[in-house]
Amino acid sequence: MAKRRCTCGAEADVGRAKRRTADGRDVDVYRVACPVCGQIGPGIPAEGKDEAVAIAEAVDAWNEMIARLRPLEA
Repeated sequence: MAKRRCTCGAEADVGRAKRRTADGRDVDVYRVACPVCGQIGPGIPAEGKDEAVAIAEAVDAWNEMIARLRPLEA
């Protein structure tokens, strides 16, 4: 699946980061972020998933977010 371009027009990158949960654990999350404007997509927890699956889910979440921001670009 192809990533949609950011609302600023730049090509976004998939990255891995740590996020602290409410119970104090650190978990790895994948998210898509724009290197130009800094817009960040939803974080997808990698826990219990294959890396490729988590990356694909992060790209899907990013594409859905961009589609909501630019609904006329189908």
